[in-house]
Amino acid sequence: LVALNDTLPATGGNVLANDTINGAPATAANTDVTPVTNGPLSIDANGNLTVAPNTIAGTYTITYQVCETGSNPLVCTTATVTVVVNETPDIAIVKTAVFNDENGDGFAQAGETITYSFAVSNTGNTPLNNVTVTDVLPGLILSGNSIPLLPVGATNNTAYQGVYRLKQSDINLGSVTNQATATGVTPLGVVVSDLSDDSSALSDRPTVLAIQGCVIEVFNAVAPNGNGDNKVFRIRGLECYSDNTVEIYNRWGVLVFERAGYNNDDRAFRGVSEGRVTIKQSEELPEGTYYYILRYKDSAATSFEKAGYLYINR
Repeated sequence: LVALNDTLPATGGNVLANDTINGAPATAANTDVTPVTNGPLSIDANGNLTVAPNTIAGTYTITYQVCETGSNPLVCTTATVTVVVNETPDIAIVKTAVFNDENGDGFAQAGETITYSFAVSNTGNTPLNNVTVTDVLPGLILSGNSIPLLPVGATNNTAYQGVYRLKQSDINLGSVTNQATATGVTPLGVVVSDLSDDSSALSDRPTVLAIQGCVIEVFNAVAPNGNGDNKVFRIRGLECYSDNTVEIYNRWGVLVFERAGYNNDDRAFRGVSEGRVTIKQSEELPEGTYYYILRYKDSAATSFEKAGYLYINR
């Protein structure tokens, strides 16, 4: 009985393939193999070698004993099998977003922030070194340091964090969408990367955070003697921007109304003059075309301006 040392692939094989009995091939019918396990390697009674799933890359050995069936005295020998599990590196990143309602009013305004968290996982079979996260969202402040070592199967969700300050264009759009990238390097120098998903390590969907904001919308028709909302100069969304001023001018450029802290209720324009002395105070303004200028600031004290024509119908 001759059992030769062998090298098998990570997909497994039969250790008896190169063994012989009296010059004839050794098989499960003429030999008895003692089942054995060593680390991720296992050999069954028929000589079949298997490698455990998700085995870390590296070189593994296992020694088995094989005996000639029915021999008396018992004839046995041993041999060693070497298995090389090659690197199959992989990395995954999940990016989640939380809106921070800093002023607690239940709406998103320009100047408030979104906090991003990043969970980076080693989904391959080899350790990853110098794992980094990059994010190309303009205006995002990304803080953190590279992860020196991310073992196989490990997840790091503390190394990086991002903070993004909302712009008025985000409020108008109603959502913020973007995607991050995680990159790592194997011990053999292979670089792997992955685009972030919003919830799954298996997909690459961008993170989309819907935001309910106060979008400024001006209703430029005022009918003081009518019914409904247009009895006043109504500006939707201004409740989120209390730091505001409204100015209204007639066709000759005369200021006929000005108000700081404008709202659609007790500080609204109702077609009555409240401007310069050239226009009689508390006098009903005639029908016609006027011009308004709205100025307001967000929670970060960034100034915005909106202007246009206003129509009074009596």
